[in-house]
Amino acid sequence: MKNQQPTKFGMMWGMIFFLSLSFPQISEAGTYLVKRGDCLWKIARMHRTSVQELQKLNKIKGTLIHPGQILKVPDPLNHQKTNQTAAERINPISRQQSHPARKEDSDVITTARRFIGIPYRYGGACPETGFDCSGFVQYVFSLHGIKLPRTASSQAATGIQVADLAPGDLVFFSTEKTGLIDHVGIYMGNNAFIHASRSKGITITPLQDTWYGPRYAFARRLL
Repeated sequence: MKNQQPTKFGMMWGMIFFLSLSFPQISEAGTYLVKRGDCLWKIARMHRTSVQELQKLNKIKGTLIHPGQILKVPDPLNHQKTNQTAAERINPISRQQSHPARKEDSDVITTARRFIGIPYRYGGACPETGFDCSGFVQYVFSLHGIKLPRTASSQAATGIQVADLAPGDLVFFSTEKTGLIDHVGIYMGNNAFIHASRSKGITITPLQDTWYGPRYAFARRLL
């Protein structure tokens, strides 16, 4: 009987050691084969994660990927935790309780500026294919770990509505007689916003613009 005790302990510690080695591998075991027409944003959305997380997992700095490339993707077991974190970031209550020094705003603006000149494309959500207005906003914020809905009208329900605009706020417009929100951009400061224009692609426009000015509806703050 005495000789069996070390064997039981040995088996127990061996199992613990095995599980400790296996657990980290399980958390990042998923892979994805890049197909023609894919972009990081599309893959991130498919796996319920962010572009930033994909870049971190795969140790890539830009957004350029190519067909046949194998990317690491988060384990589905971690998706719930990731989604909760993103949701907390756009929760109106948490925004009011912990208003930052707004370094995040300048980072978002810097990111948005990188895409100036990218052409407009209806339904577009990647720099490789072009952007529509809400696809552009969604993509920029995804690079900073914030998940937004796909359409301008849905994005208009996120964050908190503000009257005094600050860089990084979302600005919304109603361009049709229906009165519905159908256009969105990112406020840059100095009464200007960056957005995806049908005629100019990603561009900077004054809020007092003769066309957009009268159609401005409101602004909402995420950061």
